[in-house]
Amino acid sequence: MDQQGPKAAAAEGHSGDGCRDSLSSIRRRLQASSLLAVLAGYGVLLLANRQLNAENRIALHNDGVDQLQRQFSLAPVPADAPGLQERINRVVRPGALVWLELANGIPFQEPADRGFGAAPGSMGRLLATASAFANSSVRPSSFEIEGRTFLSSSRPVALGKGMAELHVLEDFSIDAERERQTQLLLIAFAGVTALFTSALLRLALRRGLQPLDQLVAAITTIQADSLSRQRLEERPRPEELEPIALAFDALLERLALSFERQRAFADGVAHELRTPITLISGYARRLLRQEALAAHGPAESPRPLALIQGEAERMGRLVSDLLDIARDDTGQLVLSRQRLDVEQELLKAYERLAGFAGERLRLRAPLDGPVLEACGDGDRLQQCLTNLVENALKHTADGPIELFASPDGPGSPVLVHVRDHGAGVPDAEKEIIFERFVQGSGGQGTAAARRGSGIGLSVVRLLMRRMGGEARVVDGPDGGADFQLSLPPFTPSEPLPSA
Repeated sequence: MDQQGPKAAAAEGHSGDGCRDSLSSIRRRLQASSLLAVLAGYGVLLLANRQLNAENRIALHNDGVDQLQRQFSLAPVPADAPGLQERINRVVRPGALVWLELANGIPFQEPADRGFGAAPGSMGRLLATASAFANSSVRPSSFEIEGRTFLSSSRPVALGKGMAELHVLEDFSIDAERERQTQLLLIAFAGVTALFTSALLRLALRRGLQPLDQLVAAITTIQADSLSRQRLEERPRPEELEPIALAFDALLERLALSFERQRAFADGVAHELRTPITLISGYARRLLRQEALAAHGPAESPRPLALIQGEAERMGRLVSDLLDIARDDTGQLVLSRQRLDVEQELLKAYERLAGFAGERLRLRAPLDGPVLEACGDGDRLQQCLTNLVENALKHTADGPIELFASPDGPGSPVLVHVRDHGAGVPDAEKEIIFERFVQGSGGQGTAAARRGSGIGLSVVRLLMRRMGGEARVVDGPDGGADFQLSLPPFTPSEPLPSA
């Protein structure tokens, strides 16, 4: 039946929801980027603070070591250990250990624990670790033991006639703990700032992207049937959006011009073809009636003329369909709405179409009950029935084609059926066969079906909707396709509008 040949219909354009999703993703990306920038800033601040604190500890430690070294260089070093320790104690701060180590690695004297707080029995291990770290680097070395943070360094000094190593070990555990607490506060503050920044950015982005939302809303209001009269409203926009609006208006102008050319072409071709087709059909009828044809034999001459007449009528219906499409696109298609006796309309269609449909076309007897009355345009209903019967003849090789009507319930639409007994319409094609210039996948179709125009069913749906009804296809109870025309019921109390 006028079904779709391609395996898939054209993809739909982006909807308003799609635009909304795109905007949401932009907001999320901007928010994520801003939050990452804030967190990265706090990360750099933490690293810088940690590095500065470490440098300050080293500088403070070096100042103390330099003072000790000057004590050994400004005055002779006492030869006895008590005198030497007395000089060291005058410049050593509480929380520091200072001792001299001879060339053989043996301490000159065990350092005094002046507020250092070393655990009992751990002094030896602590001194050995500090000496190892101090001897491995020219800079003060930092290490941790038992949760405490230390700085260790060594300097060469003259001891009597020989040389010794001056070792200094300082405990910075309190400072390190204070720095850790400061860093934790910075991390907590960074989290609070990130939440505040996120909320503030959400409001700022919503307001900042509002012109883009307004542009999307304006675009979605544009209708395809009035492109030549619609443009985006001129209003103040951010300079970033102005080129988009101008480009979209230019696109609308090009589309409107293209559609207008197509409509003018279809309308012009249809009008130009109408007159010669009418003349051909009229001359064929006249020749068929002329008695002079009998001289050429009753079995030969009428058949070519009948074919000419049939093709002329088919082309005439095609031209009428093209005209209806062109008029509908320009808003000039006018239908009359009147009271219809549906059974009488079916009888009229049967008598008119039986000539070329032959015995395949059958009209069911009316159902018992009230007369089925509907509201519509009788001539346009006949056009729809002609298209459906012709469609069934092309797409089914044999089998009856039934015409009948059925009520859909009290006060409900009246259904007009054109049912064949062919292969039917695949579920995937039940909607797309009503689109313009779309043909079905075939089935048991004839050669005529393969050269169909693809507009017959689209015109049927167009006319039915203009009459306030609908056209659809369902599977027949015994196979085949059941094309149904739904007409609004006639209500005597309501005026009959024009479509």
